Amino acid sequence: MNNNSTTSEFLKMTSISDGIAVNTDIYGNNRAGRSFKSVLFRWKRSVYQLIWKHLLIYAIVYVLLSILYQFILNEDGKKNFRVLAEHCTGYSRSLNIMIVLGFFTSTTMQRLFNMQITIPGTSKSITMFILSLKPDLPEGPLIIEQYARWQILSWVLTFRLVSKPLSKIYPDLASLQSAGLLTQEERDILEKPEFTNPNTPRPLAVIDWILLLLKETFLKSRYFAEINYMRNVDVVMAYKKSCGNTIKFATQNISPALIQAVILAVYGFGCITLMARNFSKEDAPLSNALISYIPLMPGLQFFIYFAWLCFGRAAVDPFGDDEDDINVKQLVQSHIEDSIRLKDLYNRQLRDLFPNLVCHSSNVL
Repeated sequence: MNNNSTTSEFLKMTSISDGIAVNTDIYGNNRAGRSFKSVLFRWKRSVYQLIWKHLLIYAIVYVLLSILYQFILNEDGKKNFRVLAEHCTGYSRSLNIMIVLGFFTSTTMQRLFNMQITIPGTSKSITMFILSLKPDLPEGPLIIEQYARWQILSWVLTFRLVSKPLSKIYPDLASLQSAGLLTQEERDILEKPEFTNPNTPRPLAVIDWILLLLKETFLKSRYFAEINYMRNVDVVMAYKKSCGNTIKFATQNISPALIQAVILAVYGFGCITLMARNFSKEDAPLSNALISYIPLMPGLQFFIYFAWLCFGRAAVDPFGDDEDDINVKQLVQSHIEDSIRLKDLYNRQLRDLFPNLVCHSSNVL
């Protein structure tokens, strides 16, 4: 293995946010779940936060239409307004948005679930490799460092293709080199066509390096047992498949035609409910005023559909910047921290932590 640097490049890796704190509130959702009121009136990541702008616009337009009818239009204009309103009322009852929204939301949520369970992890592969090596190899720490860094590099290169926030942090190979994930020699290999086929995705190229490192480790007889070589290969190939599935799910998106159809249906329904009104002949000025200026019932159904649409749209692109999206930046940070922690397993013994543990005694059967 070629390593000209005596200083660990891997130790250069710091927080990917470059000064921007990544907050992890593990128990936040659990605390919110303890009280019904805390869930109902919560603002952050709530349905209210999703719909308040549209709700404000909807209410303003509804009130303006009521003012137009009552104070601006003449008798002929009011007759035409009533005809149009009654026409919209009939269609607002006949349109069945539930079927379209149900199909769209179930499709996007199933896709989101499949994507979440296929997100590749690095800890299993790194742990398997570390525990497969013979103890006290002079080159052991350097091999483990190389393996762990390439594992993280392949993960970042994979998610840089599907996550815009991560692609902004690592826009090119130079940024990866500055972060300590890539050396100059490795960058040259990735950039030069005589070393790496330009048609080969860079995550796969780095995974090929990992497989070659496993092969070299086997040829140098650095494993506990020969079977550990194929076990490590199996783990890396499973990791490679997960990377490929992640890219496939993100690039083979839901048909734009389906998304357009759902958006047009929901917004069209909202426009119809703005005009849909019942003109009661009974003399009830207070009720008429409430119906004319407070769009409670017309807007309620629309905003239930609209909130449902927002959930589906969030599931279409789960690696974005929204609060409900998968926090890829935090995932990268956790993978880096895990790899640094796991590297210490190679030189650490159980007796270092528990010197008085009974299993250290030679008298134990």
